[in-house]
Amino acid sequence: MDEDPVNGAAEVGDEPRARLRARNWLSWIWLAPIFAAAVVLWLAWGALAERGPMITIAFQSAAGLQAGQTSIQYRGVEVGRVERIELSGDMSRILVSARMTRAVKPYLARGARFWIVEPRVGAQGISGLATLVSGEYIEMFPGHGAAQRQFVGLEAPPLLQPDTPGRAFTLTASNLASLSPGAPLTYRGIRVGEIEGAALDSAGTLVNIYVFVAAPYDRLVHPQTRFWNQGGIDVSAGAEGIHVRLGSWEQLLAGGIEFDTPAWAIDEPASAAGARFALYDSASSAARFPHGTPLVYHVNFSGNTRGVGPGTPVELEGTEVGQVTQAHLVYDEAGQTLYTATVIAIDPSILQIAPRAASDASGGGASAADGMVIRALVAHGLRARLLTSSFLTGQKIIALDMMSGVPPAPMREVAGNVQLPSAPGADLDSILESLQNSVRHIDQATAGPQLGHSLKALDATLTHLERLTADLQPQTQALIESLRTTAEATQRTATAAGALLGANPRANVDLPALMQQLDSAARSVRDLADYLDRHPEALLRGRR
Repeated sequence: MDEDPVNGAAEVGDEPRARLRARNWLSWIWLAPIFAAAVVLWLAWGALAERGPMITIAFQSAAGLQAGQTSIQYRGVEVGRVERIELSGDMSRILVSARMTRAVKPYLARGARFWIVEPRVGAQGISGLATLVSGEYIEMFPGHGAAQRQFVGLEAPPLLQPDTPGRAFTLTASNLASLSPGAPLTYRGIRVGEIEGAALDSAGTLVNIYVFVAAPYDRLVHPQTRFWNQGGIDVSAGAEGIHVRLGSWEQLLAGGIEFDTPAWAIDEPASAAGARFALYDSASSAARFPHGTPLVYHVNFSGNTRGVGPGTPVELEGTEVGQVTQAHLVYDEAGQTLYTATVIAIDPSILQIAPRAASDASGGGASAADGMVIRALVAHGLRARLLTSSFLTGQKIIALDMMSGVPPAPMREVAGNVQLPSAPGADLDSILESLQNSVRHIDQATAGPQLGHSLKALDATLTHLERLTADLQPQTQALIESLRTTAEATQRTATAAGALLGANPRANVDLPALMQQLDSAARSVRDLADYLDRHPEALLRGRR
């Protein structure tokens, strides 16, 4: 069968053949899957481009964290996501593996911090309430320095952001007392920082308390600055009585620390970060400690020294100049006696030296920077005495007073420091002892049977005297009337005699003396009658 060359169709009777046509392989129907694949590749590339390193964070507990859901955030922006949570090999910690974004890769370095954000109740109030709805997450603070992929998470969020401007200092105390992390640090009542934490020192004898003072208040901390425990209620007792000072509600709940710097030290260079300071128990004890280099002396006291110990005030002529730093009971084997050895620290800046001449350019006293002044005062009678400053509180003080007529006392050195001579103190203790003895004697006198017998005898005597006076009353009245009549008669006789003899010159020579004697006699009789009228018992006992 032949094929028609024009129409290309087979002639009748020939076998049929398929007609083939060329097709376009880039048909529009392929555009959709190609576009989808491109989008997938683009997203995958973007994800790979944003994919950062894998890090591991060790926590004590991972309560609330979920693999694939818990995010890692920095200031509200997600910078990573937890992918795996597992136990460490020794089962002491929880290892959280998280994939971070490429943007924070430079900040995954030494100093980076991680902590779990969850609802917490602390000294600063309640925090993390938003996580009740959104769930817990891990907060990150970026680090700087060498790259790092292994981190140890904080068990509690930092009290201050690590990038907060300011300076940290270390305070040392014998115990932590009522202080806790987050408690306020105040300067003259204004909050300028807070307590970050505390730990024992390497020897285990002191507590290191770490505080942070925010800028610009950190420039108020100087070497002369004094820190003290302001635990909400400050009770102090002194010569003026008992003083009670209440702090803020925050200090009542979590305690607090306050500090102050003398005005004359503000212009000096501020303390460097990390400087160490002593933490005093109260504002009064901080004020007593010398601001300059203290003058240290030894003083020995015999007898009962109850109430003397570290912190006992030292006064110089009534002005507080220091305090006792040590007090020990010592047995003197040679003399077979006991005495209390004390160490006192005196602030030399309190004692001012008057200028020798009126034209001195200083215009005032100069600071007593050494002990020469004290030595000179001891040579002129300065002695240390132990006194009771308050009858109400019984507080003791060491008084350095100038005493006259005391024998000279040499000043010798003890353990590298000068020992001051002491003198017995006649204070409230001796008065109280004398008063107690008097009361004891009165009590003994009134407690015995002699007083009762004496009172009974006196009562009987008075009763007898009253009865006798009543019996003598009629006779006494008659005697008094008779004396009065006699006195009046004498007076009339003298008057008549004066009238009768007035014309005789000789009689007038002795008459004035006679008249004066008669008048005195009459007055005496009248006085006697009046006295007996008021005191009839005088007839028995006599006139007193």
